[in-house]
Amino acid sequence: MAKNLIFHKKPFDKGTKTKVELFDAYLNESLPVFIHQKYWSDIFIYDLFAGKGLDENGEYGTALNILKGVSRHCVAIVKNKKNLYVVLNDKEEKDSLQQNVNAFLEDCKSRCEAPQCVFDKNNLIVKSNDFKEYFNDTIYPRLQNRPDAMKLIFLDPFNFVMDNEVFNKLTSLPKTDFMCFIPTTYLRRFPTEPTFKKFIEEYGLMFSQTKYNHSHRIIADYIRKLVPPDKEYYIGHFSIEKPQKTGTGKNYYGIIFGSNNTLGAEKFQKVCWKIDPQIGEADYNIDNEPTYGGNQDLFNEIPLKIKAFNDDLKKLIVDAKITTDLECYRYALQKCLQPKHASTVLNKLMETKRIQEFKTVNSDIHKIKNPIKIELL
Repeated sequence: MAKNLIFHKKPFDKGTKTKVELFDAYLNESLPVFIHQKYWSDIFIYDLFAGKGLDENGEYGTALNILKGVSRHCVAIVKNKKNLYVVLNDKEEKDSLQQNVNAFLEDCKSRCEAPQCVFDKNNLIVKSNDFKEYFNDTIYPRLQNRPDAMKLIFLDPFNFVMDNEVFNKLTSLPKTDFMCFIPTTYLRRFPTEPTFKKFIEEYGLMFSQTKYNHSHRIIADYIRKLVPPDKEYYIGHFSIEKPQKTGTGKNYYGIIFGSNNTLGAEKFQKVCWKIDPQIGEADYNIDNEPTYGGNQDLFNEIPLKIKAFNDDLKKLIVDAKITTDLECYRYALQKCLQPKHASTVLNKLMETKRIQEFKTVNSDIHKIKNPIKIELL
């Protein structure tokens, strides 16, 4: 893939690489499940701010990583008779993106082992639409009428797009996971900018009362409040540190993730905890803890986030506000932890004879058909 390529002007910085890694890892966790499950035949993947697809060093952005991810499973897609649809959109870079996509496909087809290319059915589309108009008038009504299809939506804008209307539509789509990049620092630094001001006023964000490097955590907490309390929905987040263009300071950005099922939430947390094995939340030491960077054994401490979760879950169980094992695992996902963290709490309560013994699980909680009732002792 060396010819006819158009590169982004600058190489990806560390923060951008983290963002792309998160997108790519989640796609590669989810796509095999979508392909091999028999419950749906159609898969839709949207990258609505796709850019050119490459930086100046040839590193893939989200768009070409989507194509690369699909190429790993071409044989399985054909074998399982899945219909895959990929839409790559960028209002400014459509021509460059199309050229890079064509070069990728030319190279990919020369090495393909599938009986037919999965993109030979006019199911890979490169567009140049304005996001709001395209999402509201075309994508949302189309996907709303496809409750039987799995959907992944990637939003990686240069500016801010996640307003109340977009959020409500994304969270209402059935069988849909989304990941959205949010320029957190700019929300905090320019609160009177019209787009940001509307968001800050709608959500009542109080940045002045929190640490600068906790800014994205604050946004995530407020976004969670938009979900109706009686609705099962999972909001995840991951904070990203980026150096300022000038000076020695830091900017903070982040990813917001949404899914209406535990499978999606569990896979997102799995990816986050691979990048940040301490608390699964940032690519930097967000809470300034001595345990960060593999020093947990040295200091014999557990991170504050996990300690708080352990205490809260124990109290909820003892007070009978959480009454089944599945509720414990879901609570862990809602707190941006993994089911195994809930299992640790349950097993500790069994060891101390606070609850009756039963077998816990560490993953795949979507497979639980009959939750186990927790019996207090």
